[in-house]
Amino acid sequence: MAAEVVATRAERRSGAYWRDLVLGRLVPSVFFSLFLARELVLLWGGIQGIQRPLDLLFVAQQVLALTYFTLLVVLYAVRLPRRGTDHRLFVIFIAFSGTFAAISASFLPGGTRREGLVLVADILATVGLAYSVWGLAYLRRSFSIIPEARRLVTGGPYGLSRHPVYLGEVVTAIGVNLATAGWLSAIAIVYFIVCELLRLRWEERILVLAFPSEYPDYARRVPRYLPNPFARR
Repeated sequence: MAAEVVATRAERRSGAYWRDLVLGRLVPSVFFSLFLARELVLLWGGIQGIQRPLDLLFVAQQVLALTYFTLLVVLYAVRLPRRGTDHRLFVIFIAFSGTFAAISASFLPGGTRREGLVLVADILATVGLAYSVWGLAYLRRSFSIIPEARRLVTGGPYGLSRHPVYLGEVVTAIGVNLATAGWLSAIAIVYFIVCELLRLRWEERILVLAFPSEYPDYARRVPRYLPNPFARR
């Protein structure tokens, strides 16, 4: 009887293991690998097309984008076991649909190029990507699209605000689309921002449950949205 119980538990663990491996690691890594390949092509084209100083800003932006997607591919493959999660279907839908809205916004029709905003847009996108990469470098194996808790990160940009990756992604999305967005792209970006705000609220609930003694103190010291370099560490 005991042997049967052990075998049943092992089988269940095996099923959970394979689901996490395929759906939680392999599929996201392959998905973001497609964008990684695209950024490699854009970077190569940007390097070949350098003719003026402003083109260097575009190349820097592509290097950061390449780093960002490389981190996503690697981090999804080596994530730590989760200590808490919110797997409600509505939460999953918001998390992934918001991500797809941000990615697809620049491909939507109806936009026109506004030359006067190109430099501002490129600066915003570059700063946003740099901040996102910095956040991911500290978040490392705790990254997830769905609100989950793996490890409480409080160093680096997480000592300035509680959600630096979300902030960087929002700034990046605005910058990428500012000079070319039409109405459809603008709606997609607004939807993305709303989804990000919902995600961070849900994520904070999970973190409070997973780290009941550490997270409330951290939340009192560090602002939720905008970085505060004077926050008490």
